[in-house]
Amino acid sequence: MRTAIKALVVVVTLWAGMAQAADRMIIVSGTSEKGLDPNLVSMTVEVWSKAQTAKVAQQTAANQFRQVKKVFDDFKIKKEDIQTDNYSLNPEYVYDQKTQTNKMVGFRVVQSLVVTLRKVDEAGPFLDALVTDKQTKDSGVNVNSINWDSDKRSAAETSALGDAVRATKVKAEEIAKAAGVKIKGVTRISHGAQTTQPPVPLMRNFAMKAMADSAPTELSAGQIKVRVEVTAEYEIN
Repeated sequence: MRTAIKALVVVVTLWAGMAQAADRMIIVSGTSEKGLDPNLVSMTVEVWSKAQTAKVAQQTAANQFRQVKKVFDDFKIKKEDIQTDNYSLNPEYVYDQKTQTNKMVGFRVVQSLVVTLRKVDEAGPFLDALVTDKQTKDSGVNVNSINWDSDKRSAAETSALGDAVRATKVKAEEIAKAAGVKIKGVTRISHGAQTTQPPVPLMRNFAMKAMADSAPTELSAGQIKVRVEVTAEYEIN
């Protein structure tokens, strides 16, 4: 019984000590943001076709893809920068008002690719190059999204992280000075990071030949913002 009581006393003492240590904390947060000029741009390119039979729809899609592939080659896009994100072959239906049922009218093939360009100034010309005179109402190319990025983002995040940690220390020291105490050391640090870019909604259908006669496409990349937030706990005496 005495041993149990002694163990209980030790546990209570340790807990009380930990509680007191937790009370001697200054908890602060610091943020830092870095701006980057994009040097990468990725697009979702969708090649589609439709026909009365699945085989013809596939053949038409394959022909359309060859035209798109030539554009990729002309812009010297590397194989590792082209990824098929989705491929689908599905029947198409229309609603028959007379019979009040869905009637199958053919098949549609959709191949979605994520393409990365490493020369951002070629983004506009690349989009324009996807326009060809051979596209018809039964096949075409859509560009559904565009995203800017930089291969220096990781380095910018590391730099911002250091700035954010230093900001927490400055805050903690200022608070400690005002409170008449001193900082003994840091006990815990946590952080989070996020990357934002200007929204670039893009839904462009290149199936119509008339698009070939339009003005050249111009895209504004803006800047990528890398933001880091740090929360730090400093022990005081």
